[in-house]
Amino acid sequence: MFSKAFDPKILFLTVIPVVAGLSTTLYSKLLLSVLLTEYANTIVKWILAEDRPFWWLNETKEFSSLNRPKIYQNELTCEPSPGNPSGHLMTSTTYLFVIFSVLEECLGKYGRLSIISLRVVYYSTLFFISISRMYFGCHFLHQCIFGIVLGIVMSKVCLSHRLEKYISKQSGKRRVGFVVLICLLMLSLYWIQKLLGIDPQWAVKMAFKWCEDPFYLKPTTTLVFSAIRLTGSLLALAVVGPVQKSKPLNIMLSIPMVMAMMAMEWVALDHSPRNYGVVVYFLYSFLLYFIFTYGYLRWVPALAGQDVRASRNDRSKSKSN
Repeated sequence: MFSKAFDPKILFLTVIPVVAGLSTTLYSKLLLSVLLTEYANTIVKWILAEDRPFWWLNETKEFSSLNRPKIYQNELTCEPSPGNPSGHLMTSTTYLFVIFSVLEECLGKYGRLSIISLRVVYYSTLFFISISRMYFGCHFLHQCIFGIVLGIVMSKVCLSHRLEKYISKQSGKRRVGFVVLICLLMLSLYWIQKLLGIDPQWAVKMAFKWCEDPFYLKPTTTLVFSAIRLTGSLLALAVVGPVQKSKPLNIMLSIPMVMAMMAMEWVALDHSPRNYGVVVYFLYSFLLYFIFTYGYLRWVPALAGQDVRASRNDRSKSKSN
């Protein structure tokens, strides 16, 4: 349950967009933190290139054919990407860190007990996600711990006001330039591995080799697709810019609008052109994530934003009457 509920794809397509219907500023802050964290996770995974338990058990010489343990496999077990650090835990740590930081500010006036309770819930959730990931054979213990530690570090870096102010002060062209630099870093890592004789797609081949059911393997969980998805969303954030101040949203309009956009995004993803080659599939996915992220940042506040001055004038008129 915890593995599915805190899957980065589920968080990105359902939970995080809901935040866009509540507050554009919070959505922008959350989006920046999660995107940079996932980029860091992808880069570190490529550098460390560490096995997952289910194929390590079959490849290691620590066991013979007589005493080799067997892991029960399902679609969660067969993820075709390196194991360290855990992407589930790294992304969830950042996502929950942002949400719980906002909740701490709101509940701080109720005393220290409320803050302690929130932190207990925070770390308990991470604990249960770790147990779930190890139970399904997705990660080793140290990979879960490393994911949590890196997630906390990235959260504190991304939530620093200096970073957000610095990015927001830059011109749109310069922000797009930063995205291009990150893409070049990813491409350089990919080709450096090739030049060193290392197959960047080795984890995909290992997953195909040892996964009992090939239908469990999904291209959306590979590092290449992750980089495409992140770049599309980060480019949209770069074009719009981090939103530090925005109009309050009319929840009666913004929530239905966000829900409709989420449904459209899921339908569009289900109808991805998978039979027309890798280039078409990746380009379609890139444009899809760019368009919808741009929509959550720009269209939702434009159509569902409330005019604060107008609402104040209406209140003053009602009082005078």
